[in-house]
Amino acid sequence: MQRLLAVLLLLLATSPATAAELRVAVAANFNATLERLAEAYGPTHEVAFSISSGSSGKHFAQIRQGAPFDLFFSADDRRSADLVASGHAVADSRFVYAEGLLALWSPDPERIPEDAVAFLNKTDAPRIAIANPRVAPYGAAAEAVMASYGITPDPGRLVTGQSIGQAFNFVTTGNTEVGFVALSQLITHERQYGPGSRWIPAAESYPPIVQEAVLLRAARDRQGARAFLDWVRESEAARAIIQSDGYRLPSPAANRDHRDR
Repeated sequence: MQRLLAVLLLLLATSPATAAELRVAVAANFNATLERLAEAYGPTHEVAFSISSGSSGKHFAQIRQGAPFDLFFSADDRRSADLVASGHAVADSRFVYAEGLLALWSPDPERIPEDAVAFLNKTDAPRIAIANPRVAPYGAAAEAVMASYGITPDPGRLVTGQSIGQAFNFVTTGNTEVGFVALSQLITHERQYGPGSRWIPAAESYPPIVQEAVLLRAARDRQGARAFLDWVRESEAARAIIQSDGYRLPSPAANRDHRDR
């Protein structure tokens, strides 16, 4: 929260009093990256950002109920499509901004061994944090990984957060020793606190986490909001930030014909 406020204050301080403000709802896994994008874009384009981070499902429900956001950066591609279908988002604005990757992680460098599957299936295995599979795409991915690898923890050892951000917080605060988190989250954390231990499941073991952004019809400044989306999609600076934070950049095919869907 302190970092979010710092980003907003920085952008307000370096922009004229008449600077436009973009209100952005963002999936928890992409929050830190969006803050970096805002820091890069805001001062040079006279734009301030008000960023709300949470689960994609929660933001989806809020937008359907009239929450005043200009842009939505989801952790999947289903909710952006549903918002277009319901008339809450602009069809030709949809695009894939990143493809997420899942990791099992602990801040303890010695906690996760090489054979992570056997480790998780031990009778004395630690509690595991996951995001709620019903509302968080990374939670659904974690369920798929466990099914794919035959990981069958006792239900009492699964600690569920309402977003991938809350699941990650469970691990960093010691409420659980390990957790299925976004690779981007642990990269951001380890930049500041040093390496932990991790296991990266094969990408084929869970459905692709295709993350889309979309312009909302409630946007106050559609031109300004579109300009930021275009910069995220096309700027080499933006793409470098996204990739360095642990995401796959979308292939050309991923965004082909998005404006026609």
